[in-house]
Amino acid sequence: MTRLHRFLTGALAAPLAALLVVAASQSCANTKQGPVGGPKDTIPPVIVGINPEPPMLKFPVQKGKIYLTFNEYVQLKNQYQEIVLSPPSKKRPVAKIKKKSVVVSFDDTLRADQTYSISFGNSISDVNEGNPFNGYVIDFSTGESIDSLILSGTVMDYATLLPLKGVYVALYKNPTDSCVVKDLADAATRSDDWGYFCFRGLKDVPYTIYAWEDKNNNQLYDRGGELAGFCDSTITPSIAAKKGMPQIAMMNMKDTLACLSRPSQTDIYLFKEKLSNQYIESSGRISERECYIKFRAENPQIDTFRIKGIYDDRIIRQFDPKGDSLTFWINDPKATQDTLLLRINYMKTDSTGTLKPYGETIKLVKPFDKSKIKDTGKQDPSKSGLTNDYLSNLGKTGRNDRNDPYKNNEKGEKSLDKPDKGKTPEQRKDLLKMDVKVDGKTVENMGIEITFPAPLVKTDFDSITFTTSTPRKIVSDVRFHVERDSANILHYILKADDPYKVGNDYKIKIPQALFRDVNGFTNDSLVKTFNLPTDDKLSSITLEISGTKGNRYIVELVTEKRDRVYLKYDVSQDGELRFPYLNAGVYSFRITQDINRNGKLDVGDIIKKIPPEKARLLKLPDGKTIINLKEQTDLTQSVDLTKLFE
Repeated sequence: MTRLHRFLTGALAAPLAALLVVAASQSCANTKQGPVGGPKDTIPPVIVGINPEPPMLKFPVQKGKIYLTFNEYVQLKNQYQEIVLSPPSKKRPVAKIKKKSVVVSFDDTLRADQTYSISFGNSISDVNEGNPFNGYVIDFSTGESIDSLILSGTVMDYATLLPLKGVYVALYKNPTDSCVVKDLADAATRSDDWGYFCFRGLKDVPYTIYAWEDKNNNQLYDRGGELAGFCDSTITPSIAAKKGMPQIAMMNMKDTLACLSRPSQTDIYLFKEKLSNQYIESSGRISERECYIKFRAENPQIDTFRIKGIYDDRIIRQFDPKGDSLTFWINDPKATQDTLLLRINYMKTDSTGTLKPYGETIKLVKPFDKSKIKDTGKQDPSKSGLTNDYLSNLGKTGRNDRNDPYKNNEKGEKSLDKPDKGKTPEQRKDLLKMDVKVDGKTVENMGIEITFPAPLVKTDFDSITFTTSTPRKIVSDVRFHVERDSANILHYILKADDPYKVGNDYKIKIPQALFRDVNGFTNDSLVKTFNLPTDDKLSSITLEISGTKGNRYIVELVTEKRDRVYLKYDVSQDGELRFPYLNAGVYSFRITQDINRNGKLDVGDIIKKIPPEKARLLKLPDGKTIINLKEQTDLTQSVDLTKLFE
């Protein structure tokens, strides 16, 4: 490497000097013209000298320094996050700028006869344009030889399966149960923009791999606050580093094809552990009849739950899907007190980390109604001329008789003038704002979704009118049934019992006051129309599922970034899954192994080495997980779930 730098420096010296002379002469001659900008510099800095020269053997165990000299001035950014020494030391190496050089000092005593690697990540860039000098790594040894084995892999989110950047990855030779929270690793590195990592300078011994975010840069895992993961089994490195290998090459992170083509020996899926310390983190009152309690950890053990003056059967409760937030509503038509007293007895973590019975009384204060300030002009009701009866009725009917154009005017005459056309009619205060979603592309599988802001105390789904109209305008009823979501009492799904037909128009009509919630609010009438897509450019994908063996899986068609679900199936037996009406585009299939059949992806435990439930991307025969679907294409793909989750 040093000979190459010297050759480049010598070979370029004469032409560079000539160019400088020409540039200087042109600058002096053209005194009347302002500076002319050239193309933007996009070339990263180039190393022109390294001291000590590679291979760095017998490196001093104390007060050693490494000098990297560049062809231009450079700068350092986020060195304590980006620069990683492997094996790590308690005192981190310190990098400083000295002219055109980066000087790395080691204040801690290094191990004798030990191979080290120091990775600079994205810490170095040029001063003028900020062009990054990415992924540079130096190997050196305090002994007489350098260990040459490497180990590569990829870290990703266990749910989205997207790569995770900047994750701290650690190797342990003889791990204990709590090594990640108290011991420095035997080797360490960080993942790059693509979640890829590669350890260098390893020995031919078994290693256990852990990975975590390391948000506070202490090189240890902080339980509950960081994403973390591990490899189920130990791995013994067997590949020796050689010049030109993509695993150890400096990569352009914008070169997608090159970055994704690098060999990866293992995948690590990161998740956030369940918090173990249990206590009430916060509580509050959202409205007159809606309150919440936020617990520190999931699935709290609640013994008793009582609100003073409210019968227990008048309280409707629901935990969120994660299981750490409890929302509850008071199903009582009477006005509630301004301050509710909630007495809750539950299992709380004490100072020794043990769950013990504990009781708390929580005050839940009704939120202040700002609308009344506006209506009264911030005046006392008796001074504003607004009676208590008026104020109590305001918010129930949403109508003010004094301003109602259809009521008698001051002279006792009835006004027949309608409200100004330019003004939007004021929405009534007791309106139940339901959300009805239907998509012709997914209605056959997902149904028609109806979501309410509060639990219902009156329902009459049978009075919903669901009709279909043929191209000849022949109208008929559609038989249907309604299911309430078992995980969300506010969410209902209306599904047709009759098959949908392409070319027909469909209409769903919900009459006014069909539903009433715990607040006494009722819905407005609503009409939704839809039909199945008829565009002949649309495509479809059919999955032939096998290998279920009685287990439950969740199959989702998602975007390339896994941030949107197009269509979802719950599967417990072999068969065909059809995903119709798809536009040309890029898709992936995410398949989740729902072992405990709770409809969600459960996390694991780092210390006990309990892995999370598995989610995997479907791989095509060419090994890719991305489906580039063309127009007018009907794709069929076989999926063996047994092999996918091996």
